[in-house]
Amino acid sequence: MLTESPKKPSRLDKTTHFVRYGLPVFAVMAAIFAVSQISGTRIEESSIHESASGVVGPYTDELAHFIEFFVLSALIMRWILAVKVSSNSGRLDPIMLRSAGQKAMLLAVLYAFSDEGHQWFISDRSVELIDLLIDGIGATMGSAVYLSVFQAWRLQKSRNSL
Repeated sequence: MLTESPKKPSRLDKTTHFVRYGLPVFAVMAAIFAVSQISGTRIEESSIHESASGVVGPYTDELAHFIEFFVLSALIMRWILAVKVSSNSGRLDPIMLRSAGQKAMLLAVLYAFSDEGHQWFISDRSVELIDLLIDGIGATMGSAVYLSVFQAWRLQKSRNSL
């Protein structure tokens, strides 16, 4: 009986994988960095901030922090799971899933630390512990929600294949 060795992914496969899963992570990180570059005065005077304040009220900044790191963590989780989980249906290892969630959250929180540190050097911006806390909550929720949706999708996929 001949056994086939696993097919090594080609350079094109790796590039496609990075563009599909890695690039969105770096795009969100770049967007967060770009917004952090703007001085506090320019942000408060912008029409986007005024429109958002009209809808959300005084919690516009907090909501923005939550959404930024929710999305970042979910995208990191997506990338980790794309590497660790094969596309076919089957049982998932709960320890691996928990570990992936913790890694995604940790990477997002580390980026939040660097973002707050970056704001230290921007005029009219400051390092605020509450922003870091909200970033962490957003990162945790992003990983948890993505994991829940991912598991539901896998379960549905396995039921449809029966």
